[in-house]
Amino acid sequence: MQLLIILSHLIISYMPISNKDPDFEMNDKAVAKSEKNTQMLYNFPEQGKGKWRIQNDVVMGGRSESQLKMKAEIDAHFTGQVSLENNGGFCSIHQTSENEPFIINEKSDSFILNVKGDGKDYNFRIRTPKGRHSYAATFSTNNNGDWETITIPFKSMQATYRGEVVNVLNYNGENVVEMQLLIGNKKEENFEILVKSIAVN
Repeated sequence: MQLLIILSHLIISYMPISNKDPDFEMNDKAVAKSEKNTQMLYNFPEQGKGKWRIQNDVVMGGRSESQLKMKAEIDAHFTGQVSLENNGGFCSIHQTSENEPFIINEKSDSFILNVKGDGKDYNFRIRTPKGRHSYAATFSTNNNGDWETITIPFKSMQATYRGEVVNVLNYNGENVVEMQLLIGNKKEENFEILVKSIAVN
């Protein structure tokens, strides 16, 4: 029982938040800024799978399934099937670093994800040392077989706890103790996404 409580606190909410931001699109200025000030948080080609783990709705009785493997020992390959059975509906991967938080540069204002998607929506969320709530934002991916750079402004990441928006200001650049990539679009679907890196700038 205690384990389920801890897991539920980590999950918080599986349904993505409808807060897509037009600022997610990369422009020339954003690219230049990214190249100049990028601070790498996790680089799969260099660090491998590390402590990244699967976390699906089975902790709540659901039946979704997913796998996380390293493709050609370079990219994180996250695949699976989302099921709505037994009130489930999400799959995710996450990494926690409670004892060694990711230190976020005070000049940073966005997360940068390098991914190859499948045309579906995903939810990126982080947790800080302050409180049990997470900060999350939903982004769309292309389905053209190309790698893409997803920019998620800090200001777009809403605070939520157990599926409800809480009365806390949006993320403002605090250090990070957990990162999570989740799919839960309120429908049954197969998914496949490759992740190369997560950074801030």
